[in-house]
Amino acid sequence: MGILIIRLLTIINTQPLDSTLYHIASIFLQHYDLIELYSIGEMADLAKVSKSTLSKFARQIGFDDYLHLKDNAGFITDRYNNHYNYLTNIVQELDQHNYMDYFQTIKQSIDLLQDTIDIIAIDRLADDLIAYNKVGVFGLIFSESASIDFQYKLAYNRKFVFTFQDLDKQEAFIRQANEDTLIIVFSNSGNFVRHQQVTEGKPTKNFFSKMKAKLFVITSDPTVLDLPHVDDAIIYPTSKGIQTHFILYQIIMDLIISRYRIKLMKTK
Repeated sequence: MGILIIRLLTIINTQPLDSTLYHIASIFLQHYDLIELYSIGEMADLAKVSKSTLSKFARQIGFDDYLHLKDNAGFITDRYNNHYNYLTNIVQELDQHNYMDYFQTIKQSIDLLQDTIDIIAIDRLADDLIAYNKVGVFGLIFSESASIDFQYKLAYNRKFVFTFQDLDKQEAFIRQANEDTLIIVFSNSGNFVRHQQVTEGKPTKNFFSKMKAKLFVITSDPTVLDLPHVDDAIIYPTSKGIQTHFILYQIIMDLIISRYRIKLMKTK
C-alpha cells in the first residue's frame, strides 16, 4: 500500500466531515484511478475546488507539491518491497490454496506462541506500564491497528495511552518524548524502528537515535535488541509462509494487560 493511500485514509478517519481536507480526500479515494491520469485542473474540477486549494492540500498531507502527490498514486501491490504485504502474503495464498491451510497456519502459530512466550519480558512491559505515566503506542498498518486495540484495552483498565494514525504525529510525539515517557512499538519485521517504511528507498529513521524516552518493541525480529536505541523487547515466534502476527498481537496484548492488572493490585 502506498503512502498516498495511507494518508488519504488517515484523513478520512480523523478529520471532520465538513472539512476541506475530508472532502478532497473522499473525492480522491472515490476516484483513485483517475489521479494518475488527470491533471491538477481536472482533479480540481472533479473535487469542485480551485487548483490552488488542491496544491495546498498536497502540501498539507506531506507532499512537496501536487506532482509529487500524483507520482505516488500508482497502485503497486509491493511498492516498498514488503514481501509480507497483505495481498501477496495472505490473499493470494488463500486464492491458490485450500482455506483450511490458512486455519492450520494460525493454529500452529498460536501453539508455537504458547510454547515459547516470554512471560518475563511481558512482566517487564507490565512493570513499565505501571512506572510510566506517559505512554505512546505506535505501529504501521496492521501494527497500527494493534496499537489502537491496545489503547482501548488499556483504557478498560483506566490506563490511558497515546496513539496516532498520522505518521507525522507519531514522529512528532517520539521526537518530543522525554525520559518520563515510554514508547511501545508494534512491528512484526522490526523495521518501524529502523526505516521510513512507506518512503522510497526506506531511509533511516534518524530521530530514534536521538530519542530520550524508553523504547519497548513487540516484534518477531530478535535483532532489534542490537539497536542502540531499543531498550527492551517482547520477541514472538515468526511463522513461515502466511503471516499471523496481527492475530498473535491480540494474544500478547491480553497477556500484558492481565499481568499489568495483577501487578497493579499488588501495589495498592
